[in-house]
Amino acid sequence: MKKIAGVTLVIIFSLFWESMNAQNRVLDNFTGKWYGDLIVSPKFKLKIAFEISKLNSGEYDAVMHSVDQKSYNLTVDKIKVSSDSLYMQIKMMGAIYSGRAYDDTTIIGAFIQTNGKEKQLNLNKCDTFPFHIIRRPQEPKKPYPYVSEDVNFLNPKANIILRGTLTKQSQVKKQPAVVLISGSGPSDRNQTIFGHKAFLVLADYLTRNGFTVLRYDDRGAGESEGNFVKATIKDHADDASFAVEYLKSRGDVDPKRIGVIGHSLGAEIAPIVATINPNISFLVLMAGAALPLKDIIFEQCEAIFPSMGISAEGISLNRRILETTMEIFRASVNDSIAILDIKKNLASFDTQVLKLSKNDVDKLELSVPLKISDYSKLLLPFMRYDLFYNPTETLKCVKCPVYAISGDKDIQVLPHNLKLIEKALVSAGNKRVTTKLYKDKNHLLQSCLKGSPDEYGEIEESISEEVIFDLIDWLKRR
Repeated sequence: MKKIAGVTLVIIFSLFWESMNAQNRVLDNFTGKWYGDLIVSPKFKLKIAFEISKLNSGEYDAVMHSVDQKSYNLTVDKIKVSSDSLYMQIKMMGAIYSGRAYDDTTIIGAFIQTNGKEKQLNLNKCDTFPFHIIRRPQEPKKPYPYVSEDVNFLNPKANIILRGTLTKQSQVKKQPAVVLISGSGPSDRNQTIFGHKAFLVLADYLTRNGFTVLRYDDRGAGESEGNFVKATIKDHADDASFAVEYLKSRGDVDPKRIGVIGHSLGAEIAPIVATINPNISFLVLMAGAALPLKDIIFEQCEAIFPSMGISAEGISLNRRILETTMEIFRASVNDSIAILDIKKNLASFDTQVLKLSKNDVDKLELSVPLKISDYSKLLLPFMRYDLFYNPTETLKCVKCPVYAISGDKDIQVLPHNLKLIEKALVSAGNKRVTTKLYKDKNHLLQSCLKGSPDEYGEIEESISEEVIFDLIDWLKRR
């Protein structure tokens, strides 16, 4: 019996140590490349991939790729591993991934949305992905050579807290600082678009060159409070102004050297900030407009549609439909009356839509008969103001130094807007205006061939270094 007990004891300890070793293997194997199919529905799935690494500090870092959607290097904000389980939080998607190791190369798990709905996502480990991942070489990798801290600030006017990231050089007092303002749509603090994290890249370059940078999630996006669809361009300017006030309150920021950098719609918000906050010492306007949003939309259509093979008749009719829809929405007493009037207006165009070619109807994505739901993005609460807001009138009130730039292949905000911005500023007496039009650059200020949005995600460069270094040079000379 003693011999049997001894053998049994040896077997038990052997199994114990084998179990511990297996756990260690699983823990080590969480690092690397993983991919699988997110089961959205019985007939639809998306290829999802993760790249997980372990930092020298012992913490884990990861990025996510939505391969089929061509959206790469999405931030995994939080990652936890235990002996056999994996937890990852992706805030910009309002989701978490929770999985358990089945063996060294398989994780059984689910993608869980904020509404509690779970979608199956099992992951397989590989040495090389069986698909192409477009790289973003400008994105900084942890550990950063500077301080990066999560911060929040209050907009007391709207009673909301906005959350973001501040980066700065360590042990340096009274640095100049900038607030980054993102473009249209509910954007996260990195202004993630087509897999690019433009503001993460820009903040990295600026911080390495001695600037404190604050970038934050738009109200109602990411971790920030508030309602995005009810916020006008003026409301977003208030948010940015309180971001400036937050910087001013910090002991490590020079309160006399705080500026604002805005991209796209952010370049229209920035001048408003300068007119309501006397603490702004400079503005940088990247790919901004001098015309109302409604006119920018029409210019986009006229720039893009001919290359899609849409006829002049189709473009003209589409514009008349949009113009009348916008005007009814602006003039309406309330949304209920607007919807009724817009439905009647759309019905009046049905006969003309039927006369268009199938190519025009398909490319313009027109319903036959026209449906009000197809125009829902124009009927969001903030659009009643934003569509008709005229940036030129605000630009005439800006007195601080301004650096305005555009790309000559921008087809979202056509480059002639740069001249209009300069004219509005100078005509009102601002003599500290610098502008530059960049050759072969698109709306994101990437080096490009065509300038069309379908190129954005395929280009590895997030922002042209030529653009960034010119910007840094201008800032340092201020």
